[in-house]
Amino acid sequence: MTNRASPLTPTNLAWLAAYIVTLALVIAGTNYLRSIALATYGTPQAQTEWDDWREDAKKLAEQPYPVKRRVPKSVEPPALVLMRDYYGICLAIAVVLSSVLFATFMILARGALSAPRRVGQATKAASQQQRFPRADPP
Repeated sequence: MTNRASPLTPTNLAWLAAYIVTLALVIAGTNYLRSIALATYGTPQAQTEWDDWREDAKKLAEQPYPVKRRVPKSVEPPALVLMRDYYGICLAIAVVLSSVLFATFMILARGALSAPRRVGQATKAASQQQRFPRADPP
């Protein structure tokens, strides 16, 4: 039987705590942004502004411009629909992408921190050897 080190080292626990904090911040931030979107775009005033924009876009689509503007199909502001109807998908994507980014950062940081220190020691030894060359016996 091999003697394997426990995966619950202080370093691994620190990374786990950092990951949990990161996920908590992503989830809290997404919830906060959702509440702002619902409060901003869920009002009758916002709906009136969206309807006015759709009418303006319809008028712009009828103009003979080189680029044709399309009239938005949504009867409600897109940010409201996104955060009200597709919030679960947005949250899942935010968690997955932040997890991938955290894992990438963790792998890079652990690799950089666990690199052997021999390079610096070899350079130091080489510079000392250049300053004080040994006299080889004849």
